[in-house]
Order: sequence, then C-alpha cells, then structure tokens
Amino acid sequence: MFDHSTEDDSAVTFRATVAGEEVVDVRADAVRNRESLVRAAGSVLAESGLDVPVAAIADRAGVAKGTVFRHFASKDELVVTVVAGLIDDLAVRAEALLAEPDALSALRAFVAAGVELQARDLAFCQMAATAEQQVPGLTDRRRRLEQIADLLARRAQDAGAVRADLTGRDVVGLMTAAYQGACATGDPSRWPYFLSLLVDGLRPTAPQEDRHAADVV
Repeated sequence: MFDHSTEDDSAVTFRATVAGEEVVDVRADAVRNRESLVRAAGSVLAESGLDVPVAAIADRAGVAKGTVFRHFASKDELVVTVVAGLIDDLAVRAEALLAEPDALSALRAFVAAGVELQARDLAFCQMAATAEQQVPGLTDRRRRLEQIADLLARRAQDAGAVRADLTGRDVVGLMTAAYQGACATGDPSRWPYFLSLLVDGLRPTAPQEDRHAADVV
C-alpha cells in the first residue's frame, strides 16, 4: 500500500515535471517564432518601406498571415517593434562613441551612423522623416537617443569643436537633414558631402548669435 502510494506520487511528480518542460518548450517556440517574424519584417520593411503588406512579411517569414497577428495585434505594432530595435542599436553605438578620444570625430561618426541607417533601411528613413517621437513605443527611445547625443555634443563643446548652443535634439535632426538633402539632389549616395557641410556648420563662430534670434530673423 505504502509502496504503491509512493510510486503514484513519483509518477505525478514526473508528469508535472514533463508538463512543466513542455510549457517551457512551447514558450521558447513562441519566442523563436516572434523573433523570426521581427527579422523577416525588418528585412522586408528595409527593402520596401512602411507600405509593405503584412502578407509579404508573412511570406518572408514562411508563415501564414494569421500567425503574424497571433504575435502582434496590428501591423503598426510590428513596425514599431522593428524600428525600436534599430533605434536601440543606434543608441548602443552612440554610447560606445562616448569613449572615443576625439570628441568631434565621435559626434560626426554618430550622425553618420544614423544617416547610413536611413540609406539602407527605407522604413527607418520614412519614420525618421516624420514625427516618430510621437509614435507610441518610440517616444522613450527617441528621448534616450537625444540624451546620449547631448552627451556627445557637450564633449565636443568642451573641446571647443562645436558651437555652444548645439543640443542632442539638433544632432539627431542632422541625420535626417543630411540624408534628405542628398535625396533632394536625386542622388542619395551624396549624403557624406551633405554631412560634411552640416558638421562644418557646427563649428563655433565669433561672435555667436543667439539661435532663437537668428531663427526669427
């Protein structure tokens, strides 16, 4: 009687353990499927932009369209997830540049990284050209990027390399300005030239005008 009870308890424990492992396996599969969808979406969005249909993303991922919506409530949610990852990567790059000894070169490299991202990723370029800071899920990331950019700008200011009124928000804005300026000429590959123009314009002048007064004039 006692042995039988012990055997039953062991069996129950074994089944519970197996069940627990199965739950973990299912959850792991769900995470892998979600990550696969995000990678596929990132690839398609980079090539075709924000207007790409969900069906194209599903095809690239090798899943049914319904599978996409089991992981994401809408296409917009998927797009934000992809773009958020790109902004996070750019922020990591910016943080690494804080250790560069040449403050102006670090600042330029950061802006260049953002322009290069726009050049190779159509969806990111489209988002950057709009008020993506107003998009739920991107606001905090945009703010973090601007904060790191502000640190890069302050280092360059302390070195006397750029004007004293430059802000992190200005720096992030330069990414779009450089790329859109090149696109306006019909040759997006000219963005390094436009970036050089903008960076040269950041150098301090004497006397330095108040930026807001200059804007009014």
